Amino acid sequence: MRSGLAWNLQSQGSRSKLGANRRSGSGYSREEEVMPTGCSVVIPTKDCLVYLQQAIQSVMEQSFEPLELIVVDDGSTDGTLPYLENLARSNDKLVVLSGPGKGPALARNMAIEQARYSHIAFLDADDIWYPNKLGPQLAWHQAYSDAVFSFTDYRHLDPHGVDMGTCFEFWRNQFQQLPPRAFEMFPEALSRLLAANIVGTSTVVAKTKALRNANGFATDLPSAEDWDLWLRLAASGPVGISGTVAMDYLVRPGSETKKRAARIQAMQTICARYEQERAPAVQNALKKARANIWVAQAEMQREEGHPAAALRAHLRAAMLDPQRKTFVAMLADAKNVVRPKPLDVRERQP
Repeated sequence: MRSGLAWNLQSQGSRSKLGANRRSGSGYSREEEVMPTGCSVVIPTKDCLVYLQQAIQSVMEQSFEPLELIVVDDGSTDGTLPYLENLARSNDKLVVLSGPGKGPALARNMAIEQARYSHIAFLDADDIWYPNKLGPQLAWHQAYSDAVFSFTDYRHLDPHGVDMGTCFEFWRNQFQQLPPRAFEMFPEALSRLLAANIVGTSTVVAKTKALRNANGFATDLPSAEDWDLWLRLAASGPVGISGTVAMDYLVRPGSETKKRAARIQAMQTICARYEQERAPAVQNALKKARANIWVAQAEMQREEGHPAAALRAHLRAAMLDPQRKTFVAMLADAKNVVRPKPLDVRERQP
């Protein structure tokens, strides 16, 4: 069993510099490293034991070989580490790392650094893969060895197991038609992923060398570090996509998706990095991305009980990227603005 705290992750700015432990001289190149064909599955976890066991089971039920599972316990207090240590004694595919408790970006980077195989698949501790998720995806990567990463559709479930629809269904306006089940190249990946983050981290398989060359996930972002990495990878090589629903994504209170303010801030930072790109497709995508940010701000204002602010934010979104669902949301905001406030009982006349 390996402990992640025993390894030194050097810093590059505010990002983890991957591959530092593999340097053997000034002429070292990570491209020269030969890695055995296979898949290293990465799960970061913190206080998620109630879900983690099912996530691990969904990995172990995959038919693909060779495979290793790297779980990074990021400072759990719910008994996760003893559970993992006990499980590793009887499962030679399981590698347990101890993280510093600084979030999933650094935890994933630790696992990327220690991965043994040519490709890495990501899975969050509260998500579940469907059977035979990995096999077709890795077969496609073996056929198209220049692809830097691939992803699939996935299903949203609430804590009660209620189906909330799939990602690609929600972002249907981003496709002329939904992708087929079979994997295929995703053309203009950078601009299309900038326009809408349709990549579910728990569906991704990526080239290990590509992840290391990109220095992994940015640890300086408060959120959306996954979107940032997919964009950087898409700028470096081909991307694959499949319309297969291959994973259940749990939407639960207090999870990453609920940290809306931090995510908005991170998305603004990421968009700013592409402002100097002159390609028309990227500039058009930036407009859509900024519209999505305004929609997120509108939803946050609505949740906080500020319908007028929500209406203004939706209006800004519609000016950048007119969409029917945005105008529908504006109408709902307008109704909330003009709806008379209920008279306080203390103000009523006898």
